[in-house]
Amino acid sequence: MPYMLVRITLNNFSQWKAAWDSAEQVQIRKAYGCISARVFHGYESTREAVILMEWEDIPQAKEFGISDELRDLMHHTGGAGRPDVLYMDEVTRS
Repeated sequence: MPYMLVRITLNNFSQWKAAWDSAEQVQIRKAYGCISARVFHGYESTREAVILMEWEDIPQAKEFGISDELRDLMHHTGGAGRPDVLYMDEVTRS
């Protein structure tokens, strides 16, 4: 199964998370082929967040990663700097 792992720095985690969880953003991710998403934040600092998303395929994940919708979300909710992104295929699960 393909995954997209994103590490981001946020100015305000709560503000970003509220927007991320909105029905509109969920529909946008689904339209790009996102199957599921798990969000984590740092234990010491909630400004650091990691998102693990499962996708139908990597090309769709990459399209989402460069989409205007994602750029707008980050711009309007306090994204700080460029995220680190890693595209992966699951090898095993135990």
